[in-house]
Amino acid sequence: MGVGVFSTCSALPLAAYAQSADAPAGNGAAVVAPVAASATSATRAEKKQQRIETHTEQAGAVAKQAESSGNTHGEAVTPVPADVTAALAPAKPSGTGDVNNLLDMFTQGHFSGNVRAFYYSTHNGYFTKGENQDTMTWGGELAYTTARLYGFSVGVSGYIQRGFNHSDNADQVDSYLGPTVTTIGLAYLNYQHDIYNQPLSVTIGNQTLDVPFASTYDWRIAPELYQGINVKYGTGDNYLQAFRMFRYKSYTDNSFTKMTNYNANFDPYSGLDNQETNGFWGVGGAHAFNVAPVVINTTAWYQSYLDYADLVYAEGKVSKAEGSYKPFAGVQVFHETGNGRELMGHVDAQAYGAQLGVKHNSITVALSYDYMPYHGNAYLNGSMVTPYAHGVSSDPMFAQPFLTSTQDLGTGSAYALDVSGAPFDHWFMGARYSFMDTKETAGGPSLNQSEYMVFAIYNFSGKLQGLSVTDFFAYQTSPTAKGHNFVQNRLQLEYAWGGK
Repeated sequence: MGVGVFSTCSALPLAAYAQSADAPAGNGAAVVAPVAASATSATRAEKKQQRIETHTEQAGAVAKQAESSGNTHGEAVTPVPADVTAALAPAKPSGTGDVNNLLDMFTQGHFSGNVRAFYYSTHNGYFTKGENQDTMTWGGELAYTTARLYGFSVGVSGYIQRGFNHSDNADQVDSYLGPTVTTIGLAYLNYQHDIYNQPLSVTIGNQTLDVPFASTYDWRIAPELYQGINVKYGTGDNYLQAFRMFRYKSYTDNSFTKMTNYNANFDPYSGLDNQETNGFWGVGGAHAFNVAPVVINTTAWYQSYLDYADLVYAEGKVSKAEGSYKPFAGVQVFHETGNGRELMGHVDAQAYGAQLGVKHNSITVALSYDYMPYHGNAYLNGSMVTPYAHGVSSDPMFAQPFLTSTQDLGTGSAYALDVSGAPFDHWFMGARYSFMDTKETAGGPSLNQSEYMVFAIYNFSGKLQGLSVTDFFAYQTSPTAKGHNFVQNRLQLEYAWGGK
C-alpha cells in the first residue's frame, strides 16, 4: 500500500506564507513586503486586521495552486513539501516567453529543479508485526524548458534517487524510498494558443497529468509520469480536457511501461504479475457558476482504464463567495464497471460522498463522509479499481486517511475531520482524524481503522527562499491488527529553484 493523500515530487505549490506564483522575478524577496514607515502609526486593531488579510490571501493563493495537484478533498487541502517549495521558487525568467527564431527558442529557456532528502521511520508497517523500517534517501530533478516559438515549446528533465546506507535486508527498507532511480522523466512538446481569450494547450510525450485517480502525485523523489497526448482548453475552475495515455512510469521505475500500480513490480501482493495493457483515456471538465452570494463549482469525468474498468465521476460544491467566514458544502458520486479483460476481477463499484466545512481567513475545517455499497461478487467487496492511484492516493474522495487509500480498504463508510491553516508566519499546519468502517470481503469483519495524523511545514524566506522542512506523523489502529498498531513519521527536506 501507499499514501492516501500525501503527494510530492516535481512542482505543485502549497504554503501558508509563500511567494505568490504571480510574483515578479527579482532578488527572491518573500511575498510579504516590509511594513512602510507610515504603518507604524497604525492602531493595533489595524495591524491585526492587516495581518489576517495577508495570511488569508497567501494561504488561499497557495491552496488554489494545490488544487491542480489533485491533492485535495473538497475544501480540505493537505499540503505537501513540493507544494511549499514550488510556491517559494522564483518566478520564471522573462526570457521564457515568445521568441522569433529557433536559436532563441533553445538559448532563452530556463532551468529548474530540486534537491530532496527524506527520512521515513515506520513501526509495524501496514499492521505487519515487526515490520520496522528506518530509511533515508536523497535525490532530485533537473529540468529545462525552452522558450516558446510560434506557440511551441519543449521540456525535458532527469531524476536520480539514491539511498543513505540502506540495509541489505529489503524488509528493513521502505519499498518506495529503497529503489535506485536514474531516468529521463519529462520529454514533451507543448503547443499553446489563445482561442476566445482562453488558453488551448496540447502536450505530447512524457508529461505530468492532473486528472482524478491518475495524477502526478509529486511527493517522492521521482514522481509518477505519463506518456501520451493531453489536450486542455481553459484554466482554473473552467476548462475542458481530453487525454490518451499509452505508458506510465511509477515513482519506483526507471522507464515507461504498459503496466500499472497493480502489477508485481509495484505491488507484489496484488496477484496480477506483469500483464500489460494499452493504457487509458478520459474526457472531463469543470465549470464555476457565480450565483451571488455563493459560487457553485462543478466537475465531471469519464475515464476508461483499458482491461480494468470504466469510471464516471461527478462532484458539486457550493461555497460563500465573500467574507471572512466562508461555509461550504459538497457532494460527489462515483460509478465504475468492468472493461475488457477485467484484470482485477469483476468490477461493480459505487461511492457517494458529502462534505461540510467552513473557511475562516487561512483556517479550513471540514467534515467528510463517503459511502461505498457492498458487492460481494465484485473486486474487493465492491471497491473501485484505480490502476494509477492504487497504493498511492484516494483523491478525489472526500474522506480518506493519510497512510492508506480509501478505495484499497474495501467497502462501507469512511469518515474524516480535517483542520489546516496558517497560524504563524512561514508555517502551514494541520491535523486529520479518519475512520474506515470498511470490509474487504462480504460478511467479513470491519476494518474499523482509526488514523490520527498531524503535520507541519516551514518555509524559509530571504536568502534561504526555496528551502522547506516538512514533518508528517500518522498513527493507525484497527482491531483486526491485534494490537500491532501502524506508526509512521516522514521527515522531508527540500530545496527547489527555477519554478516550472
